[in-house]
Amino acid sequence: MFFSRKSSVFSRLPRKGPAAVLAWISLSHSPAFAVTFEIADAAEFNRIIDTSAVHTTHATINTWLEGPTWVPSGGGYLVFCDQGNNRLKKLVPPATVTDFLLPPASTLFNGTLLDGQERLICAEAGSAGRKISRVVNGVTTPLVTTCNGLKFYSPNDVAVKSDGTIWFTDPNYNSGTTQGSSGYPAGYYVYRFDSANGNATCTAVITSGPLRPNGICFSPDETRLYVADSDNGANGHRLYAYTVSAGNTLSGGTVFANINNGVPDGIKCDSDGRVWSSAGNGVHIYAPDGHLIGRIIFNRTANVCFGGPQYKTLYMVGQPLVTSMRVLVSGPQVLKKLQIKNQGGQLMLFWPAPSTGWTLQETEHLETPGAWTNSPLSIVTTNDQNKVVVGTTGAAKFFRLRLN
Repeated sequence: MFFSRKSSVFSRLPRKGPAAVLAWISLSHSPAFAVTFEIADAAEFNRIIDTSAVHTTHATINTWLEGPTWVPSGGGYLVFCDQGNNRLKKLVPPATVTDFLLPPASTLFNGTLLDGQERLICAEAGSAGRKISRVVNGVTTPLVTTCNGLKFYSPNDVAVKSDGTIWFTDPNYNSGTTQGSSGYPAGYYVYRFDSANGNATCTAVITSGPLRPNGICFSPDETRLYVADSDNGANGHRLYAYTVSAGNTLSGGTVFANINNGVPDGIKCDSDGRVWSSAGNGVHIYAPDGHLIGRIIFNRTANVCFGGPQYKTLYMVGQPLVTSMRVLVSGPQVLKKLQIKNQGGQLMLFWPAPSTGWTLQETEHLETPGAWTNSPLSIVTTNDQNKVVVGTTGAAKFFRLRLN
């Protein structure tokens, strides 16, 4: 079957299993970078991507771009790393780009992510940094600088767990230090630490498997950790999957997927647990069981993130473009947990503060979808936590956080 409409062309090929490319769709929204969709699992692909969505170019900066993160405060904006000019940039869509942070020379920020309190966590990869830091109101605070007395080579990407622990990769792409040098680890590892205690709690959690651990992210329920291996040796370019225990130990480490074009750099999960990986020709998307759903083909991509309204915009950065496309699935940021505690006989609800764009709602009729209303209960914020005292009633009551 062939179907053409304006600049779109659709062609269906015989199905050969979940990994076979079933179709390609070309959308010429940009003369220089036409977007092509390669579809391997048509049913799943149609759940997450509208092939008529506009692929928007927000900025063209002729340097290597990394580490995009959506910041929801102040109406929402994208922070990303302009490595060639050694700075963090700010994009207010559609096309207003300004400097966000000008660090000291040779700092070289790479991966970034917000923690539970919406503070920017950054991997500093350059010779002046080699640490994980936090940026708040233009002030950079080091969080971890060594592990068991050994220096890091060049931290690359970060993942933040809801318990406050920060996990990061150290593949040594920017330090110029030889592997195994005195004062450095024997290999390129994945680390975990508690931001409250920094160096004292740092431990290497992955010391074998990926030879150059690069991108890193958690599944939405935090039971799986994904690590991208951008090594170009015998291991090839792979995504690894690990099982995360309640005590933050890892098991498994099986090959989740192979990237067959370029390298997997930044990776992110969506709210349903699919893995979106950067690649040499765009973005490759995998189901939670590892089979290929499809690819967004347009240009070499270094990193991705979800942002915008309802976190349903996929932002992609590489060289030299910052682009985006509306998708049909949200990023994991749309999931926020409520905790319930009994303190001194009082029932209390807790969740991290701030929580930009979220509203506490309640109902007494869980089976009635339209019964949810905004809660009149007072929210008190202390020690980076929102707290609500729930009075006792004669009826069951249910609470949820809803993204506006």
